[in-house]
Amino acid sequence: MTSTLPAIAALARAGAAERGWELFVAGGYLGRDADAAALAVKGRLLKGRARGGEPALLAEAAAAYAAAHALEPAPYLAINAATLHLLAGDATRAQDGARAVLALLDSPGPPADTPYFLAATRAEALLLLGDAHGAEAAMREAAGHAPDAWRDRAATLRQLHEIAAAQGSEPGWLDRFAPPASLHFAGHMGLAAQGKAQTALAADLAGLLARERIGFAWGALAAGADIVIAEALLEAGCAVHAVLPCAPELFAAQSVTPAGDGWRARYHALLGQVASLRVAACGPASVHDPLSTSHAGELAIGGALLNAATLGGEALQLIVTDECGGGANTARQAALWRTANGRQLHLQAPRDAEVAALFPPERPDPQRKLALHLAIRLDSLARAESPASQSIAELEAPIAAALAGIPAASVRAAPGEWQVVIEDLNEGLTLTGRLLANAPAASLGLDLSIAALVRDRASGSLVPYGPGPGLARRLALMAPQGAALASDALAVTMRARGPAILDCRLYHLGEAELGGAVHALTHKAQ
Repeated sequence: MTSTLPAIAALARAGAAERGWELFVAGGYLGRDADAAALAVKGRLLKGRARGGEPALLAEAAAAYAAAHALEPAPYLAINAATLHLLAGDATRAQDGARAVLALLDSPGPPADTPYFLAATRAEALLLLGDAHGAEAAMREAAGHAPDAWRDRAATLRQLHEIAAAQGSEPGWLDRFAPPASLHFAGHMGLAAQGKAQTALAADLAGLLARERIGFAWGALAAGADIVIAEALLEAGCAVHAVLPCAPELFAAQSVTPAGDGWRARYHALLGQVASLRVAACGPASVHDPLSTSHAGELAIGGALLNAATLGGEALQLIVTDECGGGANTARQAALWRTANGRQLHLQAPRDAEVAALFPPERPDPQRKLALHLAIRLDSLARAESPASQSIAELEAPIAAALAGIPAASVRAAPGEWQVVIEDLNEGLTLTGRLLANAPAASLGLDLSIAALVRDRASGSLVPYGPGPGLARRLALMAPQGAALASDALAVTMRARGPAILDCRLYHLGEAELGGAVHALTHKAQ
């Protein structure tokens, strides 16, 4: 099945330019010299490959964008051509292109694009011409048009930094347009509502937020410090993303209501104000146990780190401890934060409420596991009613070889499809890497989630009960051949745990049934 140009472009944006190029060539797009859309994707793919370690392709990327612009003039095509000419070492053509961009922007009936991108394109053209002051003014205009369009701004800033580096100019003025920091927060529960310790903590938070430029935050909403922090962040205008171990009412019964009705009312008020709500363990069988609590902590940390990386901003962690360095869950999340992630901020709030005995104990279930769910699909076999035996053997061979080291009980097969469940994340990512390298006809989907792993008495297979297998299969159906698409839960957990054997980049923003954004897994650039 031929991949569409939008799907190939999405792979390029996600860092899978090599795989995107293979699909571009296989789809017959390479020879479409009179197709502006195909030429634009060609330029994007070549730019991605150049950034991935093939700088000789910069001039080819510029030529592709220029050819697309000649067919269907558009500012984004012209400015990409001009910038890539500079990065390829041709400053004269870059400046000629920049002047042409400005003429296009100033022509009667300005080109169709958003006000942000028209102003940002002007900034890029002016910087190519050496006018940093004009570029800064144009960027102020762009930011004014879309003050919260941080993803778009990240792409603009990356290209402006590349121009400044190629010119050997000082890019310090770009810092004024950098995104605010992304924060992970956690704190102990031993605060009396409206007590002295809470009042002192609120004052400390006000001072911290006056010093630090924080725009986004991830954390739980347990009674005590969590709620006080979230309230302060919202008051300061931050977007707070709540991450709970289980469904909101179940979480309230476990970690909010026992501390008193005052905390419960504030908790429900926060639920109505947060920018998003993520639940680590969802479904009617979900419980508030140590596994879901631990997973929620990783999801919150990873959410802050992934957002900071996507936007090109700073990542911070705020930990509120008691005078003895507790509580236990807060200390565990503090230990997960690596020095390489960013600064770790500490505040101390003494306990003025004995709440530990009020909360019901978390009850672990030995069958519940955090597992990687991998769906493998061979579209040509899954759709065929009666494929030839030789075709089946040829297509299945690389998948069988990749699965050879996986316990048979962890694999369930159907015509043209395989479902794999693996508890060890690194092992699952290693398997995914083998499939990406050796099974180019397969489409892969992955999710990391909690499931009850029950051994089927008839077959001996491990059957996962939970949302993971279904979500992994939907992602495999969406993935182009030879690509691996991952759920947002997997992407943020990978970011929380640190360097992995595969890269993970945003593929598209996703939708509710996919659990949020969708990411592409690719081999790391050499």
